[in-house]
Amino acid sequence: MKNFNSDRVFPRNQTEPNAEGEYVLYWMQINRRFHYNFALEYAVGWANKLNKPLLILEAFSCDYPWATDRSHTFMMQGMKEHLNYAREQDLNYVSFVEAEPGQYDNLLRKLSSKASVLVTDEYPVFIMRKRNETYPDELKIPYYTVDSNGLIPLGLTDKDPYSAYFFRKIMQKNFIEAYTNPPRQNPLDDLENRESIELDGSTFSNLPDAEDALNSIPDFISGLEINHDVHPVEMNGARSAATGKLGSFIRNGLHVYDEKRNHPDENITSGLSPWLHFGKISEYEIVRAVLQHQPEGWDLDKISFNKGSTGGFFNGDPNIDGFLDEVITWREVGFHFAHHRKDYDAYESLPDWALKTMEEHKDDPREHIYSYEELENAQTGDDIWNAAQTQLRKDGIIHNYLRMLWGKKVIEWTPDHRTALQYLIDLNNTYAIDGRDPNSYSGIFWCFGRFDRAWQERPIFGKLRYMTSNSTRKKVKLKQYLDTYGNQKTLL
Repeated sequence: MKNFNSDRVFPRNQTEPNAEGEYVLYWMQINRRFHYNFALEYAVGWANKLNKPLLILEAFSCDYPWATDRSHTFMMQGMKEHLNYAREQDLNYVSFVEAEPGQYDNLLRKLSSKASVLVTDEYPVFIMRKRNETYPDELKIPYYTVDSNGLIPLGLTDKDPYSAYFFRKIMQKNFIEAYTNPPRQNPLDDLENRESIELDGSTFSNLPDAEDALNSIPDFISGLEINHDVHPVEMNGARSAATGKLGSFIRNGLHVYDEKRNHPDENITSGLSPWLHFGKISEYEIVRAVLQHQPEGWDLDKISFNKGSTGGFFNGDPNIDGFLDEVITWREVGFHFAHHRKDYDAYESLPDWALKTMEEHKDDPREHIYSYEELENAQTGDDIWNAAQTQLRKDGIIHNYLRMLWGKKVIEWTPDHRTALQYLIDLNNTYAIDGRDPNSYSGIFWCFGRFDRAWQERPIFGKLRYMTSNSTRKKVKLKQYLDTYGNQKTLL
């Protein structure tokens, strides 16, 4: 396809296109947006090449791990916005929310049986990865996955990066080329065959009506066999909410980011990770919008390769430099790691030095041991940790700095490091809106040494980096944060 980066495209089988197929199928799994979407752009290219109309499928299953009212509501809010947009634009768009396990799979197979080619999202973790590893051999049409996750294409790296420094060098060498070859803002503008696709009524027999479900989200969700104890959050899952959040951050937080980002009381972090996780906004959009606020006279010629160092690459506002290092380097290093490692979520995937030091300290005595339920309900003797867990339960997020302390303390309070890791994965994936994401796995596994180095040895932690609530209390502003989240009995 013209103007397309081959490092983003992954052919998953060798099947030839079905010349008799009625359409090209784009299966929107995780990067759920009609704009700035390489996968949708690639699907449009196939539709034009084959002179077929394009059918877009956006569906949501009900039996995925850690399914809750929270994740379902956020996702369905975005789907409702898409349904309205698709009607306005007269798109061939199928929206579907599963009520019983197996309905999603059956619908996908029916739609695939009449397609010439299937294009979907490349995503290196969770159920999307498993689907993309199993479906290509079962379906009888070409199956392509396309990476729309970040700025640096997943196909550009040939092994898992062991540190942010290592990946930052790759990012710096390739940033300008990646940035100047962006996804199309409106890829559907290029679609040539706009014939309406008439689907057989039997395709949807005995399936719930998507419009009814999306117009009555709480009622629909109440009938599902998912975790109803994790309630929806105030954030809305629509793309319009994501772009509004980006604008608010640029106005209020970007130019003081370096100075205030670690202070929970300042609350100036971007807060975009929930929408990034569900693909409602692209990383390219964020980077472009932020770079437009560099000082007058700045342009791409100011960029200089800095051998992986954190400063002196963009050579503009240091607040922008700091933010972009977070959103590009620290976010994408997790995607590239998981892309090369099927065991991205396994204890054994940790670096050898970390496994060795944890083995040496596995039997160290712990002053406190808390059960999963005590941790889940913020019932520890640490007020800062309890506040962070309460924020996670109530709002679906934890302040970025406190997320690190949150993870480190659990290592002290569980019988062993494996238990600590599993507790953190379950807590995060159950309550965090951005859970089940390569970036959130990076944050959890960083607490156990991934992307880090060995530090001074101490009990329990061995050579893992150590953090304490007392030092955190001295370093960052917490009074308002503790006032807001400290009384968990009231909030939960």
